[in-house]
Amino acid sequence: MKTPALTPSDVGSPRLAGSNRVAGSEVIVVAGGRDIWETSDECHFAHARVSGDFTLTANVAALAMADLYTKAGLMLRTSLEAGAEHVFLLSFGDNQARNRNNGGIEFQFRTQPNAACTGVYPPQPLPAQPVFPANFPRVWLRLSRQGDTFAASHSSDGWAWRTLTVHRQALPAAAYIGLAVTSHNVDQTVRAVFRQVELVQP
Repeated sequence: MKTPALTPSDVGSPRLAGSNRVAGSEVIVVAGGRDIWETSDECHFAHARVSGDFTLTANVAALAMADLYTKAGLMLRTSLEAGAEHVFLLSFGDNQARNRNNGGIEFQFRTQPNAACTGVYPPQPLPAQPVFPANFPRVWLRLSRQGDTFAASHSSDGWAWRTLTVHRQALPAAAYIGLAVTSHNVDQTVRAVFRQVELVQP
């Protein structure tokens, strides 16, 4: 397994700069930023160019929290502009209740430039125990594309996968794929550790 070459970019000019580096089988991302949500994003995005179908898999081994809504995960993004269309399979730092989710794993997307994001939540009412929990370091995420269909999956061991959602969205074949992290606290950076990052294309 070879970690793809990832270019560092701060999206949306966060107050505190981010970075990413490869250490063995790990990609360590430091990120500031207000959020990845609403009509524009502030985050660190470690990315590569991709064209067409793909499967991106990673173990999110650790995520420090600066806010309840600190996020880290796998993103496909049409550009590096703050309001770019995207799909984002993410983990929060724990399983506290947030909006309509009581698990750490979530999927969100933006369908038009500078439009508000939409989240995909578990069926309501929520069960007592999270359907898609985030129990670090056992947080595995997988984002796949086939044409305009995106499949988002979660695993606790990297072998047995559960589908979080299958989402259809028309996005250009050529886009940016990678690891996105946001602090959700403009005055504090966070550190996320990704292991065994693998990008596969047919």
